[in-house]
Amino acid sequence: MFDLPYILSHPLLRSIMVRHAELKEQLEGLPQGSAERKTLEKRISRLEQYRLPKEDERDAEQREDVLDQSGKKIGERHSLRKRMIDRRRGRPEEFTIRTRAAYEEKLAHPEKVWRVIAAQFELNDPLELRRAVRRLKEVLKSEGIRIPKPEDYRPSSGMKSFFE
Repeated sequence: MFDLPYILSHPLLRSIMVRHAELKEQLEGLPQGSAERKTLEKRISRLEQYRLPKEDERDAEQREDVLDQSGKKIGERHSLRKRMIDRRRGRPEEFTIRTRAAYEEKLAHPEKVWRVIAAQFELNDPLELRRAVRRLKEVLKSEGIRIPKPEDYRPSSGMKSFFE
């Protein structure tokens, strides 16, 4: 599945993906088992649940090792959907992904009411959605991720030609 057009057309998801990548880079330089590393891993796993859905079997099959000239494994090529922690406690991941998508819908169309957005994303309770969005906002604030403005969701002339 090719996720890049979706990521590029959703500024909040793009910001989450960029911050996630920055944290993963910081994680590489830390020693295994250190307190700093564990803290960073928790932050990464909190962000991961708002990204794209988990990789499926097809994505897992397409994984491949990256080897250097001597044949030693130096990395792994994998899907953007790969998770640090396979299964988190709490709500199903699909709910948090829908929460992020619903919040992006609200950001893109501020005139829409939460009740309509909840129905659009097949969520039963608009109050539950608003509580979930508050949790998402707390995560974004703690990670220093800027909340996009409605103008950020309008396609610019360059983006329009990209998707056509």
